[in-house]
Amino acid sequence: METKKHSIQEYQKDGELDIDRLMDDLSQYIKTIINNMTNNNISYEDKEEILSDVFFVIWKNKDKIDSTVEAYASGITKILVKEKLRKRKILENIEDYENLVSEKNSLNLEDDIHECECVSKCIKNLKEIDILILNYFYYHSKTTKEIAIMLNVSEINVRCRLFRLRNKIRKEISDKGGV
Repeated sequence: METKKHSIQEYQKDGELDIDRLMDDLSQYIKTIINNMTNNNISYEDKEEILSDVFFVIWKNKDKIDSTVEAYASGITKILVKEKLRKRKILENIEDYENLVSEKNSLNLEDDIHECECVSKCIKNLKEIDILILNYFYYHSKTTKEIAIMLNVSEINVRCRLFRLRNKIRKEISDKGGV
């Protein structure tokens, strides 16, 4: 589907953005991007939320858009879809853990406490940069790119460190009789 390219000025009317016309022209285009990126694996409500967020961002940044509206909308849509999928993945991982805990025949609180102590000891023995990376990634939901920028290191460095840290913690727990 070839979409005609428009500048943001074409949607201006009396100094205001004609959001209704913009929505009429771009909604199907944005929905196609959402569907292609998600393989229809998110709810209708999530799709509608992304769609409305795209138009909100366009409206909010209408004076800063220097590319075509379609290109800008496409970029914003991709960012919002990735964020939604990332949040969904985090929630699914939490749900998997909760299901695992509920499937145990008997919860042994002492084992859980022991495992938490092992993780805590392991983390305390890490370098400061590794602690920061874990903290930003798991507790502040920062992307590896954001962490790399904040710590002034490469994104590959952050990803490698996360991989090694997870393996190190997992090994430490299994060596000390944890899960």
